[in-house]
Amino acid sequence: MLAPYRHLLACPGVPRLLAAGLIVKLGTPVLSLALLLAAVDRLGSYAVAGLVLTGHALALALCAPLGGRVADRYGPRRALKAYLAAHTLAYALLLLTPPALMIGAAVLLGATTPPAGSVIRGAWPRLVPEARLPAAYAADNAVNETMFIAGPLLVPVLTLVVSAHNVVAAAGAAVLLGTALLLTSPAVRPVEPAAPGRFRLAGPLTHRPTLLLLAVAASGTFTFGCLRVAAVASADSFGSASSAGVLMGLLSAGALLGTLGYGARTWPITSGRFLVLFSLAESLLLLGAGRAPGFITLAVLITLVGLATGPRDAVVPALLADHAPARYRTEVFAWLNTFMWAGYGLGTAVAGRLTGPVGDGLEGTGPAAFVAAAAGAVLAAVAGWFAARSARPAGSAPQADHVA
Repeated sequence: MLAPYRHLLACPGVPRLLAAGLIVKLGTPVLSLALLLAAVDRLGSYAVAGLVLTGHALALALCAPLGGRVADRYGPRRALKAYLAAHTLAYALLLLTPPALMIGAAVLLGATTPPAGSVIRGAWPRLVPEARLPAAYAADNAVNETMFIAGPLLVPVLTLVVSAHNVVAAAGAAVLLGTALLLTSPAVRPVEPAAPGRFRLAGPLTHRPTLLLLAVAASGTFTFGCLRVAAVASADSFGSASSAGVLMGLLSAGALLGTLGYGARTWPITSGRFLVLFSLAESLLLLGAGRAPGFITLAVLITLVGLATGPRDAVVPALLADHAPARYRTEVFAWLNTFMWAGYGLGTAVAGRLTGPVGDGLEGTGPAAFVAAAAGAVLAAVAGWFAARSARPAGSAPQADHVA
């Protein structure tokens, strides 16, 4: 099982690229929680602190495609240098600004976030042979899953030693350090600027297979958002709302194992069919979870859901690398982040409307959120099926363009 990953790590430049991604992706979930705690400390209000977090998240999601566009238009190295300088300034403003200006500083911080993750995902086809791409994207997704598990757990440990304000500074240092390390990677090499007329305002969204794959990603995070609410409601109905944390931990653990399993072998079906089958399997598991008779059964089903979502989330970026127009290779992964955040936000909103607290005449509404989550998985399967039918490599297929 580990052989594909050993071969991947043997490719020149891969360990450095993974290390850069690990450091950057650790900083993001640490910042998300630490920024909320620091804002509460400084502003004395959860309502205003929530606006700080919302401003940062919206600015990051809305401006991410611009960072990808700049990286494709002027080259990832020049883009990362410019964003690194702007982000350093934004962090300094956030840490030093008066409390009254904290929301604006958080918005600036989100808007100047370096497109490091998009650059890394766009660099894999240049760095490794085509046969190693499934393992590369699986490893990339596994790093992301691991950091989103470890990050929130690390924050309370750090706040035992230093203030939340200093944890924000540490998270910023991690993002800046990871971006600087990425700049030293041979995969992020200078490229010739693209011809000005080649880029459209909507970018890769004008390419139908790419748009459908982004819809698959948004449907997947819609499902995740619904599942988060459904897990809390179900855990509450079983007598302990706090045990929802156990369920979400099992989901993440299953997703991590599923991701690693996907990249560890060659599958006998096409990636498009794989995407459809795993999305349908996820929908059936979610419907079963909504009718689980007890907590243990629910925990097992949630773990199996993770085993299905992990491979699906690794397949999507691999297919985007195959079929997105080459001139948008970095921007498409920035749009991927935007679509995923949008899907997650919509999922939590929908599930929240469908789910009510136990004891208020709304008993039994928890399963409705599971049904909504299953519907999201079905939408992912449908979009994946249409994407597989219409996908034709645009521009040039990824080549094993090795760099020393």
